[in-house]
Amino acid sequence: MSIDQDQLPPNKESSCPDDKGDSIAVGEISSSFTAATQLDKGDTVNKGQDQGTSENHGLKSNDKDTPDPVAAEESTSSSSEALDKPNDSTNMKRQLDSPMDEDNPSKRSKPQGETPEPAPKPAPETPSVIMNGSSAVSKPEAAASADSPSEQMDVEERSKSAPTSADEANPSPPPSEQSDAMDVDETKSSSSDDEDNDAGAAANAQSDDDLDFTFDLIDPALAGVMKLEDMIIPKVEPLDRLTFRDLAELEAALQIGDHYNYGEDDGWKGDWAGNLDLFRKEVVVNKNYLNTQTSAKPIRIDYCDWVASNARNKNDLRGLELLFRYVYHMKGTPAMAKKILAYALQRPAQSSEERLDIIIKAATRMNYDPIVLKQDGWTIQKTDNPEGPLGGAIYIGRRVMWQKHEAVVVAYIPDETYGGLWKGVFLEDLDTFDMEPGELQMGLKKLENKTRQKPTRSNAQSGSTRFAATAKFTVPGIENGIILAKPTNRASKGIMWPARVRNVVEGKLTADGKVRRNSSKNQIHVIFLAPFWNAQDASVSKMSNATDPYSVGPLFEYDTIEVSEYNIQEYTHNSISIEQLETGFKFLGLPKGVFARYLDSHRLAVSLKAYSLKHMSKNRDSEDQLLASASLTESHILSVKAPIFPDVVLMLPFDYILSKLTHPSELAASSLGNDEDTQEPVIDIDAIVHSLSPPECFGKTSQEPRNSCLTPEALPSSPDPNFTPAKSAKRALQLASEENGDTDAVWSINRFASDFLVGLFQRESVDDYSVEGVGQLGTLITNLVAKLRQTCSAYPGYGMHKKVIELKKMLCQCLLIKGHGEDCIEYSSIPHGVSKVTIITEWRKACERIYKRAVSKLSFTGVGNGVTSVITDSRCNGHITQLGSFERPVRLPAAIKGAKRAGAGRDPNVLLLTEVEDNYYNMAENVVIPKAHKKTYIKRLKTKIQSIPPDQKGVPLTDDSDGEGGDDTMGSRGSYAAAVVGIGASLKAVDMVVTGKCVNVFCAIRPPGHHAGLELRPMQAVSNGFCLFNAAACAAIYATTPLSQGGLGLRRVCVIDFDVHHGNGTQDILCSTYDPRYLYVSVHAGGAHINGFEDEGSEDESFRHLLGGRKTEGIFPGRCGDTSPHKGVLNIPLGQKVTASAMGSALVSQVTPRVEEFSPDLIILSAGFDAHENDPLGMGGLSAADFGSVTEVACQMAHKTCSGRILSVLEGGYGIPCCRPRNDLFLPTTSEERLLDLGEDLPSNMDDEVHYTLRQKLDKCHEEGFLECVQSHVQSFVKCNIRK
Repeated sequence: MSIDQDQLPPNKESSCPDDKGDSIAVGEISSSFTAATQLDKGDTVNKGQDQGTSENHGLKSNDKDTPDPVAAEESTSSSSEALDKPNDSTNMKRQLDSPMDEDNPSKRSKPQGETPEPAPKPAPETPSVIMNGSSAVSKPEAAASADSPSEQMDVEERSKSAPTSADEANPSPPPSEQSDAMDVDETKSSSSDDEDNDAGAAANAQSDDDLDFTFDLIDPALAGVMKLEDMIIPKVEPLDRLTFRDLAELEAALQIGDHYNYGEDDGWKGDWAGNLDLFRKEVVVNKNYLNTQTSAKPIRIDYCDWVASNARNKNDLRGLELLFRYVYHMKGTPAMAKKILAYALQRPAQSSEERLDIIIKAATRMNYDPIVLKQDGWTIQKTDNPEGPLGGAIYIGRRVMWQKHEAVVVAYIPDETYGGLWKGVFLEDLDTFDMEPGELQMGLKKLENKTRQKPTRSNAQSGSTRFAATAKFTVPGIENGIILAKPTNRASKGIMWPARVRNVVEGKLTADGKVRRNSSKNQIHVIFLAPFWNAQDASVSKMSNATDPYSVGPLFEYDTIEVSEYNIQEYTHNSISIEQLETGFKFLGLPKGVFARYLDSHRLAVSLKAYSLKHMSKNRDSEDQLLASASLTESHILSVKAPIFPDVVLMLPFDYILSKLTHPSELAASSLGNDEDTQEPVIDIDAIVHSLSPPECFGKTSQEPRNSCLTPEALPSSPDPNFTPAKSAKRALQLASEENGDTDAVWSINRFASDFLVGLFQRESVDDYSVEGVGQLGTLITNLVAKLRQTCSAYPGYGMHKKVIELKKMLCQCLLIKGHGEDCIEYSSIPHGVSKVTIITEWRKACERIYKRAVSKLSFTGVGNGVTSVITDSRCNGHITQLGSFERPVRLPAAIKGAKRAGAGRDPNVLLLTEVEDNYYNMAENVVIPKAHKKTYIKRLKTKIQSIPPDQKGVPLTDDSDGEGGDDTMGSRGSYAAAVVGIGASLKAVDMVVTGKCVNVFCAIRPPGHHAGLELRPMQAVSNGFCLFNAAACAAIYATTPLSQGGLGLRRVCVIDFDVHHGNGTQDILCSTYDPRYLYVSVHAGGAHINGFEDEGSEDESFRHLLGGRKTEGIFPGRCGDTSPHKGVLNIPLGQKVTASAMGSALVSQVTPRVEEFSPDLIILSAGFDAHENDPLGMGGLSAADFGSVTEVACQMAHKTCSGRILSVLEGGYGIPCCRPRNDLFLPTTSEERLLDLGEDLPSNMDDEVHYTLRQKLDKCHEEGFLECVQSHVQSFVKCNIRK
């Protein structure tokens, strides 16, 4: 039987929007994706057919000369000609030549299971057909595949007379508007439908029986949580099989199949559950744009989100319908799963959002449904006795701790690979996960540990532990309505972005623009400000003056996000710092063109936050009252705390306002001549609103003061607070010309102190503003400026040595007066209305401005402003570890090589100092080290090293009397001298930075030190982690030691540690208890969900592992870095792996505010580079450029708080390729062995023995590794060595 022309589908135009943009959600992105999925004329279902062999889904061809059906399209001039032209009957025979044969693996479909047969690849209309096609409940279609060889032969015979058309290469219109494109006998079609109906009826009957049976097997408590009574599903109609065309549409939309995957893995999964999970697969939606913009990055979103974003009504989810129909007919899909799939598509829905919610809940349910699990081979009934060595089903019903939340084991299945798998379910939202035997025991132990740490209370609130953990979750500043949140849109790449939190009374926006109340207590509704991920949606853009492709999208985007610490963070910005935003932006991994949008988002966030602070009343209810309100409204407390902005504020023309602000490309000159960081004025929303009302709207000025809910304290005006780039550049030239002279105006006190502070100096006699002792401070600072002026006048006549001495005297005196003034203000009586904090802040700024003037006036080539130094010493090479250690001797030559690449030793202002003088060595050994480490530890370590024979290396140095703890910290006879000279180098660096010889210093030393504490293995670490003496801690102690005791007398020192491991030794030495002199900051891998929940005093050591050694559970050095014990410590664990976005977010939102509040006199960096993406430890994802950005952020903090005084000491970082040829007797040598050429920096007597397995890991470091990280670090120091 042949197909009548009337039965063929009409040749309709594609409903996909063109490039001009139709009114769909994703506009140009959707169009780009449509174009990206087009197939060229002549393409077939897969590349195998072009060669005469069909490899896709078990199809096979025996005729290589058979013309391709799609190729016929090239010879047709119109669709009607193609329809009238019959095709070669052998073409259909080729497509249906190979029936499914379970005995012949080569003929089985891909993926395994009962899958439909393929059709020609879809043409350009494919995505739009899927998005705008039939309803989720389509009419039954004729089966396009046969279930048996005999049925296949019947179809094959009938296909011989079936004509085809060029339209077969195109996707079909909705099934409700066409007959099936394949030729199927009416009797056969009816029979096939009957068989499907019988199968569906059997599935209904079987699943109903199983339901009754399963109810008896499930624990009553568990059954109540899973709401099994709601699981009864009415009888449903079976779903239709996919036609060839349907399958091609589905593959094109999912971007799988041979057309998108040319390897063995074509994207399909081998089991029904894996294929069902494809609805969460990320698809690229801007492929067409990528073809034209090679520098652009792909935008990916979840398949289900993409389908939903294009849905115009409840029946526009054809893409998900096709996937469900595909899984429905797979071999091995449980009967109950089929019933759930069918019911999800046939259940009534009022909108596309409701239909999508039903589909997602159905997909989730199949992961925990007891009948599905039972039919899929899982055991769901708990046994009383252990089954085998792993226990089997005896663990069913046991609670575990998984991802910081409690869950319950609901099923067990034997597994050949792991021995067994257990399925766990979070009782709050019924999300599921599978556990291997080791993971199960870990989950049981974590729950036990948490229970032991936090005993349960008899009156504890029952209910959702997972949601209860976040029920009281809040972030500082939520009262102002602005937060950082992670969008659900995958195109955002999971980057935290400024957002406004909608109050609960604002409700939830629906697709038709209406508002309804939130339906989840663990969600909040937010409005993202100036998002970049919708930038290519030009069809709905409102901006007409966009200058870059990322600023053409809507200025605001509505979203609903889950409340958790991973999705929500505090928004810390109170002003717009261009330099700070630029540096933080570098960590996001976004194209440079996005920065304009990034800046606009913060402009909006800061302005809304400022408006809320000054002009909106705050909710004064107690925490309990707010929680009660959240409970009554079935919302989260964040939605209750968020302010309700006036409609007039939200309706302001922000597009126009932002377009009138300075573009980032014009801001380069704005930082010239400014002492402090460039601050952009905040948009005054209140002034704009008032300008819309009389008399301002008539062009007249109102005499009445504007209303304000609070009276903010008047901020002191610092000297020269200009911002406009043109004015700033002009002002910079003016200041430069003035300062070359010696006029009184140049040396006026007003040049250094703010008007606020000068006013206090002059008002001491006024009772209301009198501050005891401030007048004396005014005299001190005036005399200091006068002395600096006198020194500058006599300076040209001094010799070089005399200049260095005078510079040191001037700078040290400046810092001493700064500290003395702080003490005077701190212990003075401050009258009401004057802020002590403000006075101290302005005093510090005034002293630091004098310090900067002194450095700029008294510097010369190689000394002072604009100078960076690198300090090292060859004695550090005497520390020789064992074969296989990550801490290899070649680390030091590699660091020196990297520093030289950054200009060290070649640039006269980038000094390379290769020797530590004896006075620093002696000071380190006899004075400073005994202050940092206990004498027993020093004596024991020194005695151990002295007992090592001269020719022996790799000897454990930190093992205890039981021989434990020395597995990774080994050395040789020269290890003691190497460690002491490293401390000496750090002391020399402090001297050089504080006394003005240079702005910043990098100490290239080894062994590292931040794991060395007061005594052996600090804070219950399992070892010393390669470390002997702590250089960073010793440098901080020396800087804060009084002048009378041989130190420099600084008041506050901040240590920032960005090694991938927590610096437990530094925290132990400086901050074991709160000491106001020190602030320790560590950004590292780890967290309670990784290291366990027990407190620091636990005797359990199961959550630790050796650094670079054998792993147990957790990350070295353990739990000590998971929390911050007091305000002198800021520990920021970033999870299992340190990523650039997490590092950048931590530095900008947490580290910078804390450091600026602390206002240190010196910043010390523990510079570890083992968080690099190629480091053999494998715990980092940073690039060398990212480490440069980290250094820049630290330098910015130093410039803002302490005139740029900063130094770094080398800690970890082990990604150095092999430097010597290997000498393995039992492994074949290869002529292609790659070695790192360190040239003259590698001592001739230094070996580099590396295990073969470690060599393989280090090979990728040839592209980028430790050496490039050091280079980038030093380059950033050089970039930031000018004090402004």
